[in-house]
Amino acid sequence: MNDTLYHYIDPGFSHTAVGNYTLLLLLGHASYNLAIMQGQQLMVWRKTAPLSELTQPGSEVQEVLDFNYHDVVTGISSPWFTLVPEELFDTVTATEAARYLDVSIADSVFAQPLDEYNQVIFKANEELSTAAARYDLQKVVFAASGWIQTIAANAPSEHQVFLQVFDDRFDLAYFRQEKLHLYNTFEYTHEDELAYYTVFACQQLKLDLSLITVVLSGAVETDDQRFSPLLNDMFKAIEITPLRVANIPQTLPAHQLLALTALPLCASLADA
Repeated sequence: MNDTLYHYIDPGFSHTAVGNYTLLLLLGHASYNLAIMQGQQLMVWRKTAPLSELTQPGSEVQEVLDFNYHDVVTGISSPWFTLVPEELFDTVTATEAARYLDVSIADSVFAQPLDEYNQVIFKANEELSTAAARYDLQKVVFAASGWIQTIAANAPSEHQVFLQVFDDRFDLAYFRQEKLHLYNTFEYTHEDELAYYTVFACQQLKLDLSLITVVLSGAVETDDQRFSPLLNDMFKAIEITPLRVANIPQTLPAHQLLALTALPLCASLADA
């Protein structure tokens, strides 16, 4: 393993112990993130890399992907999805909803629980499908599900809006009575657009911005100066999420690992 490609490698990590480890992959439309866990303990965290690397013969990551892990969880962060309330969901509903995702012959379509109350139907385009197919496509999960479950389990307030930020898009979640009320994803190229779409979503929900705290996770620095100054002008407060679902060294930004390390929650719900 090339140490320069990794944020973190635990001193106790051993190639001979990989049978006790779980590989976590979070795939976006152009890049991916990777972590290796031993139970709840973070063992390896790899720097964000191009998605194409996963299917390139001879790339450094192939060695890591080829280990004989105890389990592999592949989460797809897909902008192509629709939600269906659990009580309305059946095979016919799923088939009808999938038609609105503009599915081509090379795409893959999945249907699984998003949380206790909703099913999510989503697609992976050809590039995502090819990358995910290295492992069992039947075990692919909707990546946002674990993040949403983690928030829901920690008493979210109606005065909080949660953002999971990626390099070129972000997920937004809002809860009422600790149940998911809104989930959506938005593309952005500049922090102004992230702020605009966040304000727009809040206005659609008829929220008083002066009462709302925006809680950030994902591709945000701990001392964030990219998004927070602009958002602070519009909302009551901006916070970096304190939530975590894994044992992560204090020297690492746990909020950047939240969605990745929450992927096993997606898998447990999908298998339920």
